[in-house]
Amino acid sequence: MRFFPSILVLVVAFIWAAAFIYLSLDVNELLEGFALLVLGTISSFVLAYWAHLLRRNQRLFDRFHFLQQGIASLAPTIESVIFDNKGKVVWTTHPNAYPTLAEFSRKLFLRIKSPAKTAEIRQVIDQRERCEVLFCGGGNGLGQDQKWWTFTQAAFDKNSSIMFIKDVTPHFDAYHKLKQNYQQLEQFLDSAPFAIFYTSGQGKILGVNQTFCNWLELTQEQFIGRNISEFLTQSDGYKGLVKVINKNGSSFKALLFKPNIDPQTRLRPTILCKFDSPVALVHEEIVQESAFLDAAIPALTLTHVGMISSSNSALNAILGENSVKGEFTQLVHPAQRDEVSKKLQKAFEQRSPILPFEIRLDDNKLQATMYASRPYQKGQHQEVMLQFIDISEQKRLEDQFIQSQKMQAVGQLAGGIAHDFNNLLTAMIGYSDLLLQRYLPNDPSYTDVMQIKQNANRAANLVRQLLAFSRRQTLQPKVVNITDHLVEISTLLRRLIGAGIDLKMAHARDLWPVKVDVGQFEQVIINLVVNARDAMKGGGSLTIKTSNSHLLRQQRYGHDIIPKGEYISIEVIDTGSGITPENLTYIFEPFFSTKEVGEGTGLGLSTVYGIVKQTGGFVLVDSKIDYGTTFNILLPRYTGPMEGEPVKIEQQIHDLTGGGKVLLVEDEDAVRMFSARALREKGYEVIEAASGDAALELVKGGQEFDILVTDVVMPKMDGPTLCKKIRDIYPNARTIFISGYTEDTFRKNLDADANIHFLPKPFTLKDLALKVKEVLDSE
Repeated sequence: MRFFPSILVLVVAFIWAAAFIYLSLDVNELLEGFALLVLGTISSFVLAYWAHLLRRNQRLFDRFHFLQQGIASLAPTIESVIFDNKGKVVWTTHPNAYPTLAEFSRKLFLRIKSPAKTAEIRQVIDQRERCEVLFCGGGNGLGQDQKWWTFTQAAFDKNSSIMFIKDVTPHFDAYHKLKQNYQQLEQFLDSAPFAIFYTSGQGKILGVNQTFCNWLELTQEQFIGRNISEFLTQSDGYKGLVKVINKNGSSFKALLFKPNIDPQTRLRPTILCKFDSPVALVHEEIVQESAFLDAAIPALTLTHVGMISSSNSALNAILGENSVKGEFTQLVHPAQRDEVSKKLQKAFEQRSPILPFEIRLDDNKLQATMYASRPYQKGQHQEVMLQFIDISEQKRLEDQFIQSQKMQAVGQLAGGIAHDFNNLLTAMIGYSDLLLQRYLPNDPSYTDVMQIKQNANRAANLVRQLLAFSRRQTLQPKVVNITDHLVEISTLLRRLIGAGIDLKMAHARDLWPVKVDVGQFEQVIINLVVNARDAMKGGGSLTIKTSNSHLLRQQRYGHDIIPKGEYISIEVIDTGSGITPENLTYIFEPFFSTKEVGEGTGLGLSTVYGIVKQTGGFVLVDSKIDYGTTFNILLPRYTGPMEGEPVKIEQQIHDLTGGGKVLLVEDEDAVRMFSARALREKGYEVIEAASGDAALELVKGGQEFDILVTDVVMPKMDGPTLCKKIRDIYPNARTIFISGYTEDTFRKNLDADANIHFLPKPFTLKDLALKVKEVLDSE
């Protein structure tokens, strides 16, 4: 078929050649015209058919190419094959796996667990029908670890068909796990040695277990909708005894337990324990011993004096068989012992069940909801059965959510405080600079003003730590080798810890690279080292150790989930006094400190936490009283292309004077007044605006300017919005944003543009003048 267009060209050429030979002969004009008409018509039809074939083949090629690209993008999750009518492969994502349709079918059928699904898929393959079939296979023979696939078949064109096999196991795992748990619970109830049934408020049976069906030789369908009074009548003698009537009229006695009606569903669950004599009642008033011991729910039985008489294997596996002995309240968390004792005493006195409540056992090994049965007679004394539904994971998730919400709220508060303080500090530092210009260095007032400025700078450093904790600082990460930078700051660290502490550094060979802000990383190490120094008042040993760490599976640490992967581990190990367990929960919170007043700000570890989390890492803590503490920092391994060291060309600018019109927009009066005065003293003409709306009105009114200097956060119209609106009028307007927040918080809302610059608050007179001059002098 591929040579057919070439053959058509040869035929057309042959016809025209014959026509010219014929015309060269001596024939009359009428025959010449007729021959030319016939030849032209034939040639037109031939060429038109040729063009049709070319267009058809091109469409098929485009369709195949588009499908090939789409399937290739899904190749990791979908196996795709195109077969022709003879069962040969036209195209596939797995060229070595399926050479023919027969081999494809054979391997496909090996996956399918159900013979019915195999027959169904075999039929649609043989008949080439369009279909989509879900099937499962694999597993461990117990109905676990099965995989699920969808098989899809469709016509690709009239001569071929396309088949897909897609792995959809992740979509079914949760459903089948829930279904499996439900089936296990259903099987447990159906195989229980006691009967269970549910009735409505009117006594209509809504559900029964298989044990009840076996007793009365009825199916579950024959029970549903009938009144329970058809099967049970009150028996004389022992309270709670009923007579169970069989379908043939015979009867037997059973003990009836009626828990309270569920207030939400209005259903009444009822338990029947069958017995043949009063002696059997002693042994089977609640459940048979085998059902109790083999139950999947942790449980124990308790005497009227609070002693544990028995426990099942599920509880022993959690707490340890040796722990589940003696007095029950000794297992309970100390804070709950009095409450639990009173509840149990009340239950025995009133012979009533205890409402479910949360309980913590064996030093929080098990956090559970405890369910207690109604007290029952066993031998010469009463007992009660306690069942525990494990809610440890639920409580952990609740605590994790509460902790994350608390840390987020504290972070937002810290970020807001930092922004407001930066405005105040900008004015304090700025006016200090203006005052310093009035005095000579030997003037006493010069020293006083300098003290004000230095303390304002110390406050600015605290604000930066708050921003680090709230993860709103600007990071400048680059790919580095941690070992090199630890070596560089080792001399500084030795000065910090003093002569009484021995500093040891152990560096791993071939340490993986990481991408971090070097300055912020050094701040993390310094904060941890200072913390370790303060914990070793009488001297000790401090070890900084690096290593490569490969986590093969996801791990949980405290409230954090650490994904599997490759990490760099930096451990800071001291031999100090350690951290108490109750304080470990709070060490990363701002302003939390166990040091004496005046010895620390309480921001050291919160800064470590914020920087490491903003870098994508994790901070792990292990501490033992009187033995020391280990802080382990995990930073993700960098696997991208190695970055070259940028070449910085620093230009020293000594003359800060300049000229031009500056449109200054700042809602904080003190900051605006200082900035305007500072720029005017340097030779600039300053147009002031107290809000974004006011600045926009000036520009719309024809006010010209050379550079826009604007705050970011302002009421009504913020800085980025003002910048966008002004750029609609002056597209090339140069802009400097000033803010107490970081550049990252607003940069993402603007287009990448070299004419947009940032000056963080607090800034000095020199910082402001230098930034304006740099921007105006830049190309």
